[in-house]
Amino acid sequence: MNKPLIIIGGGLSGLAAAIRFARYSSDVILLEKHTKIGGLNSYYYRNKILLETGLHAVTNYAEADEKHAPLNKLFRQLKLKRKKFLTYPQTLSEINFAENTNLLFSNNFETLTNEIFTKFHASRHGFTQLVDAISGYDPFIPRPYRSAKKFVYKYLGDELLTDMLLCPLMYYGSSVENDLDLSQFVIMFRSIYKEGMFRPEGTIKTFLNMLLDHYKNLGGTIKLSANVVRILHHNDTVNGVELENGEIIECDSIISTIGLDETKGLLGTARTKESEARLGFIESIFLLKKDIESLLPKDRTI
Repeated sequence: MNKPLIIIGGGLSGLAAAIRFARYSSDVILLEKHTKIGGLNSYYYRNKILLETGLHAVTNYAEADEKHAPLNKLFRQLKLKRKKFLTYPQTLSEINFAENTNLLFSNNFETLTNEIFTKFHASRHGFTQLVDAISGYDPFIPRPYRSAKKFVYKYLGDELLTDMLLCPLMYYGSSVENDLDLSQFVIMFRSIYKEGMFRPEGTIKTFLNMLLDHYKNLGGTIKLSANVVRILHHNDTVNGVELENGEIIECDSIISTIGLDETKGLLGTARTKESEARLGFIESIFLLKKDIESLLPKDRTI
């Protein structure tokens, strides 16, 4: 009798992996410790108002007819119909460090280029060289850590511009303090500045339910409130998981999407040395009683 594939973590990564595998075999079990799916990208209610956490904008925007774009490749891999997936691209976003010190960017890369050429005239040539260097850099080749801040400053020669360009990218993809790994920087630069950002139609709840329904229709199984406390293994081979309620689920293969150190904890092995210094973030959500259009600029997305 075949044993199921177990996927630990019902966030977006876990859902995508579960859908991908359920396309070829319905013998997939997705385990999520919370009562709702979504992980860091989920939602909750306060006073009957739905509040979203995490997913306020999605990177790597592409029109539906751009077949080779990462977003559309992902839809094909998950067997989802892109044209039925309504998107709302950003209009214009702003990096604002101080009065009269701002940069605008949009899903049109020329917006950012023109801003830098106009407001940081001395860095025009360096920015052009930086963009060329990014275009020729393969971020998926394994390399030791390299400072993105030093790399960018080498081309721009301007500390303020360097920090302003890094700021949005670090919000989305930095795992070190006050800097970014160069490979991650290249990925995020292309994702946010070159390709752009958007929101899916509706709320994160709408989006998550669409993914979950698709997964279930493929025959996959999900268990909520299923907190994995131990990965069972012998001689470097996994054979199951133990849940907090004592239930044992046997398997031949496991995919964990909950993080390296968290997975090592379930295996009973030591955390990585790099994990001794941890980063965290706090997100504040404000419910405004006044007319929001009178408080916020109409031409700014982020």
